[in-house]
Amino acid sequence: MRSLFHDFYVQPMNTVYIETVAMYLIWTVAMLLLRGKARKIVSIAGLCMAAALIIAFTLFGRKSGNNHDISLIPFISFVNAKVQPEFYRSMFMNVLLFMPFGLSMPFALPNRFKHKALLSIFFGAILSITVEACQYIFFLGRCETDDVIMNTLGVAIGVTSFLIFRIVIKIKLAKK
Repeated sequence: MRSLFHDFYVQPMNTVYIETVAMYLIWTVAMLLLRGKARKIVSIAGLCMAAALIIAFTLFGRKSGNNHDISLIPFISFVNAKVQPEFYRSMFMNVLLFMPFGLSMPFALPNRFKHKALLSIFFGAILSITVEACQYIFFLGRCETDDVIMNTLGVAIGVTSFLIFRIVIKIKLAKK
């Protein structure tokens, strides 16, 4: 698993951008093509896989250290990236890691929820905060405010697929 993440992480950024856009488009088209129960099953499976990958890469894929490292200054990574551009890659990878959660969560939620997009972003932020807290408590890396911000942004970007889906469905219904 670690090798898979490493292999993806070291790809040229242009390749990562293209793969990210492709993932987003494929998911959005799949949700438009699938109906009812099939859409729900695929969404729940996608959500479970997304959560498992997030936990695997952020908690189980790390070696324990011996000190608590924390950064509570929002957007400090952008300042650091001016000196060390690798921070941009790290921030984008945080966005990318949480995007599948945002892609699948609103489709997986029961229909009785009215604000699926906002709930998905909220649950994604809670998951991110939980991951960062676990990293801090168990000495598994640096706990950073910027990670929570980038992770939540990834969920929000993923959720836009659901919003596009709803717009397309409304347009189709209006034509009938």
